[in-house]
Amino acid sequence: MEGHMCWPVDWFKEDLPLENKDGSALDSAVEKMVNQSTHIPRLLQNFAKRQTQEPLELPRPDPPAKLSVLVFSDSFGLCKGMFENAPEGRISQKKVVENCLSLTQEDVAKLFAESKKGWDLVVFAAGCDAPRSNAVPDVIEQSSAVSRLYFWLLAEAQRADNVKGIFVLVRGCFAEDKKTHSKAGLGITMGSTLFGMSNSARMELEGVPIHFCDTEYFVQEGDSNLYARLASELFRVNTFGHVDVRILNSGRYVQRRINSTPYEAAAKAFPMPPEGVIAISGGNGALGLVMGNWLLDKAAEQGVTGFSIQFLSRSMKISDQNLQQWQTIQSKAAKLNIPVEQARMDMSSQEGIDNFLRGVDGKLAGFIHSAGVLQDSMLMNLNWDKFETVFESKHYAALYLHDGLERFSNPLLRFLWLFSSTSVYGNMGQINYSGSNAFLDALTRHRNAKGRICMAVQWGAWGDVGMASTMSDAMRLRTMNSPMPYFTNPEGLAGLEKGLSTGLPYFSVFKFNPHVMLQTVQGADHPNMCHYRNFYCEVVPTPMAPTLDRHHLYTVFRMGRGPQSKNPNAVATCKQAYINPAAAQNDREWGEDFRQW
Repeated sequence: MEGHMCWPVDWFKEDLPLENKDGSALDSAVEKMVNQSTHIPRLLQNFAKRQTQEPLELPRPDPPAKLSVLVFSDSFGLCKGMFENAPEGRISQKKVVENCLSLTQEDVAKLFAESKKGWDLVVFAAGCDAPRSNAVPDVIEQSSAVSRLYFWLLAEAQRADNVKGIFVLVRGCFAEDKKTHSKAGLGITMGSTLFGMSNSARMELEGVPIHFCDTEYFVQEGDSNLYARLASELFRVNTFGHVDVRILNSGRYVQRRINSTPYEAAAKAFPMPPEGVIAISGGNGALGLVMGNWLLDKAAEQGVTGFSIQFLSRSMKISDQNLQQWQTIQSKAAKLNIPVEQARMDMSSQEGIDNFLRGVDGKLAGFIHSAGVLQDSMLMNLNWDKFETVFESKHYAALYLHDGLERFSNPLLRFLWLFSSTSVYGNMGQINYSGSNAFLDALTRHRNAKGRICMAVQWGAWGDVGMASTMSDAMRLRTMNSPMPYFTNPEGLAGLEKGLSTGLPYFSVFKFNPHVMLQTVQGADHPNMCHYRNFYCEVVPTPMAPTLDRHHLYTVFRMGRGPQSKNPNAVATCKQAYINPAAAQNDREWGEDFRQW
């Protein structure tokens, strides 16, 4: 783990039986797993008797309490089908809100106040609805409305302090296949902000588990099998909020952080474009300049110097802090005879993007979208204006660029990189930023599925540039002693190159502090703590379950199955979609004739 810088995520198949009215589906699964074993794994020996003795029988649990449920419903019919197939006797009260995107913040507050004892479970399915059209303005309008409503919901849940769980349902959010994306269009990205928002909200709503569930984008009417499995996730007793899940026709999948090494299938170096214009948004910022310098180093390394670089920004002004970097770039570019310039572009409108694309006249060879604005705030102090400010510079700008590239031909285009952030997986005070970056990742999946060039890099904390370079010694020391400390420029760029070799549409680049990280996965007192340790369990060893208490049953189940990433029979959706085809293509191109290298 130490020294490695590239960390993708993948969805691994992990089927569970349907939840029942007693809430004991996981209990039965653990019993079956132990009793069918001819060899009892060490971690289960404290709980299981040898096969020559009686089989393991867990105590039957008390019936779960009936739940009061508030539903922000979709118009697609997913909520309706889900509740029609819910386990018997699990609901005491249910209020379903239709056309919920027309609600005001005051309406949401009144809904939360309707139940005097508080709602046990809040279901949010508004992200399942498609926009009026796949035109970018309609996608932005719908996505904004969905994100705003969810923000209000989170704020009210924190204020009420009596909500016991939030279930977020989306469809097609993590789909990878061409057929689905071609039929659905850009609207398939609609619920993606909710993923990032949920991950950061977990860190602030410590007492409220959030269960994120993605499903098929196209669900056949009357598909009782799929609806029953969705209902099972909604009413899970032992695993609600412990994992993010996808319920697909092919099975149930859970998300895990993994090491990039098994995914570096082709391991080909990134080829610099021989001609054309490479543009970097946020080009006068620290990260944009780091990337420009790296591109020049790659050009010198590969002997490719026929392109130019435009560093784009609204102001074209270089701060005193970044001036030395810019001067280094100018000097290096002059020696290579590569034209570089600071150029003006406003990415906050479609017109600004279109004007830029007209200016490059079809010669765009690469684009790095590194622009972004932070408006960090804890949930209790957050307002919608802070969302809009972040969204405009991040995923709205990326949507305008996507739309422009669909209309303006650029046959030289070799790469489009959207700079996302590890905040997608949760960061305190960054619910807005996490949501916007999650949309960038979804847009990347959509473009890849449609055969368009795109990649998202989820950056961790750079230590040599930007805010980190001006921190006090005490603050830097605290950060360096955190689970994911700052990394140097060479470390970050090494992680980027590892990620490029995977061919994945998105991956994370960050540095692990192994000893501190090991401490963070020890706790399992609450579902949100369990969610964290389960997400990282493939790369950070987690403790064995101390007892067979129902709170620890999923740990027993997970560890009894063994690591997903080391299981040759594990089904991983991203690996199937990207790595296996890349490896096959590599074999076709190279075979065993290593002289071609």
